[in-house]
Amino acid sequence: MLESLPGPWPHRFLILASVLGAVGVALAAIGAHALADILVGKAAVRFDTALRMHLVHCTALLVLAASPTLSSRRWWLAACSLMSIGTLVFCGGLYLAAIGVSGMLLPIVPAGGSAMILSWLAAAIGFWRGGRPG
Repeated sequence: MLESLPGPWPHRFLILASVLGAVGVALAAIGAHALADILVGKAAVRFDTALRMHLVHCTALLVLAASPTLSSRRWWLAACSLMSIGTLVFCGGLYLAAIGVSGMLLPIVPAGGSAMILSWLAAAIGFWRGGRPG
């Protein structure tokens, strides 16, 4: 299976990163206008943190997705997957808590943050290995 990578994966991750970027910009506008009176105190901090991490990680995912040949295949896939999942879980949980939809997701937010940290480490290992098999 790993020998067939990257296959369609770079394309899929590029699309996901692009959609995440568009959603991030839309959420920034919504937060600044439609939710300006709602996002106060902890809600504002959570929304701002989610937005910053969202936009940083969708940009990082775009770069990762465009560079599969510079990395070990296994580590490249791990980095892209962890960054995608981590961004969705971490930022999604914070967004929902910020707008008051569900604070029940707050306990999983750290798992998303951990996945984002691991994605950066996986990327570093993959680039260090420099596209060598394995």
